[in-house]
Amino acid sequence: MYKKVFCIVLLIFFANVNFSYAQENNEPYRLEHLPQYKKTNVTTVKITANKAVVLANNAIEITFNSYFNSKNAKKGDMIDFSLPNGLSTIEGTCLLPCNTKIIGCITCIEKPKMFNRNAKVYILFKEILLPNGCTLPLIAYPFDKNNALKVSGWKSAGKIAAYTVGLFGVGAGLGAWIGAGSNSAGTGALALGMPIGAGVGLIIGIITPGLHYRAKCGKKIHMRLEDCLIIPLARYSK
Repeated sequence: MYKKVFCIVLLIFFANVNFSYAQENNEPYRLEHLPQYKKTNVTTVKITANKAVVLANNAIEITFNSYFNSKNAKKGDMIDFSLPNGLSTIEGTCLLPCNTKIIGCITCIEKPKMFNRNAKVYILFKEILLPNGCTLPLIAYPFDKNNALKVSGWKSAGKIAAYTVGLFGVGAGLGAWIGAGSNSAGTGALALGMPIGAGVGLIIGIITPGLHYRAKCGKKIHMRLEDCLIIPLARYSK
């Protein structure tokens, strides 16, 4: 008799647990979207009555809170970023308020290397800090190749061009000096010196170490969510 009653109680208990679980995981939701950046093809946000779930691989635009130079940084350093305008869906739902901070930790820095290989900064974005002091866990990385911040190809090309143009002038001056003793030889020496100087500048620009990564306060970058970001709207969005 007691065994039957006990079994019935257990069945009722587990039935209620499963029912509650089903209700929680099948609660009504609507789909909204974040702005699309770069090459990401995920912009979806699931919004229920109590929370928003920003799906993994969404890209979110953030800004540096202060000047950053990889030359002076090291593994383990914490970096503050911000959402100066908050985070909202394109449909108009506010997910995070203005001036929310994003806390990142440097996990690795690759210094500039020979042959114009630029520095790379690897960051794990690990926490969201809201203006009211509440925090949310976060797992995200820079939305770039290999999840690293690095100097753009245009800046690398500019460095090589600077060496080329600079030594172009040096070569021209050297050629003029060689031909200074003869008016007839001066033009030829000048013409010879200019391409030699430019060629030397090009080689030096290519084989010297690359550039450090620098960012001004307010510079915009994008982070890519590695996992879903769950935002309890009633508590955090105000």
